[in-house]
Amino acid sequence: MMKSRIFIIFYLLLTTFTILSCKDEVAAVITDESVKDITGTWKVVSLTRNGEELAQRIDLSKFKITFKPDGTYTLQDKLAFAVAGGGSYKLNDPQYPYSVVLTEQGKTAKSVKFQFPVIEGKRQISLTLSPGCTGNTYQYNFVKEN
Repeated sequence: MMKSRIFIIFYLLLTTFTILSCKDEVAAVITDESVKDITGTWKVVSLTRNGEELAQRIDLSKFKITFKPDGTYTLQDKLAFAVAGGGSYKLNDPQYPYSVVLTEQGKTAKSVKFQFPVIEGKRQISLTLSPGCTGNTYQYNFVKEN
């Protein structure tokens, strides 16, 4: 009985020292998020209004947005969008953006909800906005042109 108590105490001490002597290597890993680069020409692959797909009703093939390295953007074709013409853009946070601010030339800035997911192995941009009527929410999903 006394021998078993000594063994139990010995093994508890051994386990305690083993656990305390381990380094937390996961905590030492630096996980620095990269700056999101959205430069390039992006074409619409889907458009929804209040969750309803609009691709059958509207020709989306011509609408594109080009984000340039100098912080400006241009639009091709016209759709119900946050802005009607070119201007400047800025992500609200370069590493963890949740909105992109579009400032059309000569107009006030408009903030658009921004997501940057990878879907089926391709990076996409998802922009959600309510132009005009706040009861309608549009979600534009873009893929980058090669």
